[in-house]
Amino acid sequence: MTLNPVLRIDTQMIETIHAHQNVSAGRAREMARDALGRVGIPSPDERLLAYPHQFSGGMRQRVAIAIALLNKPDLIICDEPTTALDVTIQEQILCEMQTLCRETGTALIWITHDLSVVAGLADSICVMYAGKIVENGSISDVLDRPRHPYTVGLIGSIPSRNTRGQPLAQIPGSTPSLLNLGAGCAFRTRCERASGECEKDPVLTKRNGRSVRCFHPVAES
Repeated sequence: MTLNPVLRIDTQMIETIHAHQNVSAGRAREMARDALGRVGIPSPDERLLAYPHQFSGGMRQRVAIAIALLNKPDLIICDEPTTALDVTIQEQILCEMQTLCRETGTALIWITHDLSVVAGLADSICVMYAGKIVENGSISDVLDRPRHPYTVGLIGSIPSRNTRGQPLAQIPGSTPSLLNLGAGCAFRTRCERASGECEKDPVLTKRNGRSVRCFHPVAES
């Protein structure tokens, strides 16, 4: 969510409430104030009168979370919500999101490239490549025992897993253009396990509680 830089926080929050609920202006303000308090913003009555530029990056993220929770949604989709935040603020926001979702019963889909965030936050994970899910399952299954070659390469390229003094591991090649994917497995030109069969489109096959889209998945350990 992007905050409007020329509108005060109270205006943006109250408009969000009135778009979905038939409540008075006074009640909407109370709901907005309480929402800011729930995400850890001090002096919420004063903060309602502020503009986005008067908040730090972490505080703006908290306001965005408060707005997302205002109307008690069943599901929140967060797309890279902690990008450009330092590790301390990122950890605080992650903890607050988990707490708020537990308290409200809201489900959370977290889109990120940061596997450390996923490992500490999610119950299950979907790995995507070129716009398609290539593997999904529980966090422990996918991160500890990956089966799709892309997932294996993704986890192997994490710097902390690299042998000291050795070049960083990397997936060869480049991501294909989504405008001209053509038929077949989109990862085949970068995959050491690829064969002629991979020129056909693989289907997402489910087995033992997890799914893999690959003709030659890594064997289950």
